[in-house]
Amino acid sequence: MRSYDMHNEHPEHNNGIGTPPEARQEAGVLPGPDGSLPSIGIPLPVQQGKQGPELVADAVGAWAVERMGGHVLLLPLWPFPPHQQMYHSLWQLVPLIDGLLLPAGVGRHDGGGDPDVRVEESEAEHWARAWESALVQLVTYLGMPLLAIAEGASTWNRALGGTDSEARRNLEPAASLPPASWEHHAIRVRARSSLALTLQTTIREQRDQLSPWNLAVVPGPQVEGLAPGLSWCAQSEEGTPVAFERRDGVFGLGVLGRLDWGLDQIYSRTIFAAFLQACRAFDRSRHKHPGWEAARETICATVVQRVRQGQPLITGHAIMSYQSSQSSEPRSASVAIAHEPLASARARQRSHVPTKAELNRIRRQRLKLAAR
Repeated sequence: MRSYDMHNEHPEHNNGIGTPPEARQEAGVLPGPDGSLPSIGIPLPVQQGKQGPELVADAVGAWAVERMGGHVLLLPLWPFPPHQQMYHSLWQLVPLIDGLLLPAGVGRHDGGGDPDVRVEESEAEHWARAWESALVQLVTYLGMPLLAIAEGASTWNRALGGTDSEARRNLEPAASLPPASWEHHAIRVRARSSLALTLQTTIREQRDQLSPWNLAVVPGPQVEGLAPGLSWCAQSEEGTPVAFERRDGVFGLGVLGRLDWGLDQIYSRTIFAAFLQACRAFDRSRHKHPGWEAARETICATVVQRVRQGQPLITGHAIMSYQSSQSSEPRSASVAIAHEPLASARARQRSHVPTKAELNRIRRQRLKLAAR
């Protein structure tokens, strides 16, 4: 992976990757009963380099996850042409991860790394991006916790149907600029937002000691139109929106600044801790209610249909939904498993007497689920 010289640019990185158990417990990220930590997937499109395939990524996001007590699982997305069963193929990754992190991008250049010379995206890179978007769409519809940073936030928004500003779409990714050149802005969080709820305990307990939230906001894709189901939740003092979230209460947060470079501030640490706690809650929920795995065909078909028809993927009732308390205690979770096509079928059954063919189809579905 490609990254900055973390030891020179970020003093906290001198502490090394990983966090002692007592620091993880202080952050509120507790291991599972078997001692395991939440597993966070990071999709990395594979690029074709001069000497073969390259796995290129900014390493700071992965470092931040491990620093806060998570386990990183890199998900290489090979540049194969997308196909009709791509969501079914990506489903194999779902049981391996408890949450998804979309990190900042690094860009590609030629001319010896000259930042003024940009290589156009190849067909293979376009395919890799298509697989990344499909993975984002699938986990979003499932309700898996997701944290997106800088270009990753723009990727999440576009995958769900949002748009970027044309004027800034071709700007270099933030990682091509040295951290010393990044602009920092004071951030204001909207009072009636999930982000405010996440931060309120920290702010209340340390109100007299807190400095303003100062976030590095760097040039990159500028989100212009939010996708359905997302809403702005924070802005800079100048009024520029810098963060958005899911409207349905499921943990999903996109931050246009470098949140991963801000672990020296309690705001960033609290957000990462809340993300990892939500991942742990998601993992507990699906282990208690494994029935969603049997609905793979229905779920994947629904995602395909919604994407093709431009329908929202955040519908107000995720397949795997959970609610976490905003307290310092370990978070509890409850799960609601919704199979949208089956639910709509039941609604139709209540409005008319089912035919013999419909009854037979329902029996076959029940027998098939029971057999699994």
